[in-house]
Amino acid sequence: MEIVLNSKFFTELSVEQLGEKAIELGYDGVDICVRPGHPIHVDNVVEALPKAMKVWARQNLTCPLATAATDITNPNAPEVEGLYAACAEAGIPRLKIGFWRFNEGDDYWQVIDAARRELEGFSAFSEKYGIQTCYQIHSGACIGSNCAGLMHLIRGFDPQHIGAYPDPGHLLLDGEDWAMGLAMIGDYLSVIGIKDSLYLSQPDHTPPYVPCFVKLGDGGVDWRRYLGLLCESGFDGPLTVHTEYRFDESIIRQVGYAETTPPNLEQWAKEDAVYLRNMLSSLDAK
Repeated sequence: MEIVLNSKFFTELSVEQLGEKAIELGYDGVDICVRPGHPIHVDNVVEALPKAMKVWARQNLTCPLATAATDITNPNAPEVEGLYAACAEAGIPRLKIGFWRFNEGDDYWQVIDAARRELEGFSAFSEKYGIQTCYQIHSGACIGSNCAGLMHLIRGFDPQHIGAYPDPGHLLLDGEDWAMGLAMIGDYLSVIGIKDSLYLSQPDHTPPYVPCFVKLGDGGVDWRRYLGLLCESGFDGPLTVHTEYRFDESIIRQVGYAETTPPNLEQWAKEDAVYLRNMLSSLDAK
C-alpha cells in the first residue's frame, strides 16, 4: 500500500514544490486536488495535469488519484470530460468526484435513484477513458455516509469503472463494524481515505460532545484492526492522508472546503506517515 498526501491544504505550493513537500513529509506520492484556487483546476487541467505528472515522476513520486471539487456531481457539466481526458493523458488511474446530498424532507430513495442516473454518466466516461470514478464515504447528510449507504449508490455498476473510497475517520462517526463494511464493498474497494476522529467534549455545546478530526492514533479508529483487515484482504491500493486535524463538527459537515489551515499541519502530516508505516510494518512482521 502506498501512502499519498492529499493536497487540499497545500494550495500555495507549485507542482514541483508540492512534490518536494510530499518527499519531505515522508510520502510516496500525491493525491492531487483539481479545484478552484489550486495550481491545477478545471480551466487548465487538460494541459497542467499531464505536465505535473512528469514532474512528480522525475521526483520518483506517484499520483494514483485526482480529487475533483466537491460539487462535481453532474456528468453533463462542460468541465467533466476534460477531467477524465486529463487523467488519461497523465496516467492517473482514478478520479474522485463530488458528493450527492440529502436534505431533510427528501425522499431518500428518490435521491438515490437520481444520483445513480448521474453516476451512469460518470461510469460512461470511466469506460471511455479507462479512468475509475471513485466515490468517498463522508459522514453527515451525504449519500454514502457509511458503507451501507455507499452500496445503495454504487451496487450494480462495474467495479472496473466505479470504485469505493471508504474513510475510517468518517466511518467512526456514521459507520458500521469495519469488517462488515469492507465485506459490503467487496470488489469495489479502490482507495482508502485516512483520517482519525473522536467525539470532543464541549461543555457549553448541546449536545456536549461533537465530532472532531485528529492526527492518527489520537482518535477512536482502531488502526491495527482496520489496516489488518485490509492486509488480510490483499488490498494494495493507495492510502490517502487528508491532514484534517482539530476540525470540529461545523467544519467536518462542510464537506471539503475548510477556510482554515489545520494547526501543526506539516508536523502532524509527517507523524501520520510515520504512524502508518510503523503500523503496516508491524502487521507485515506478524
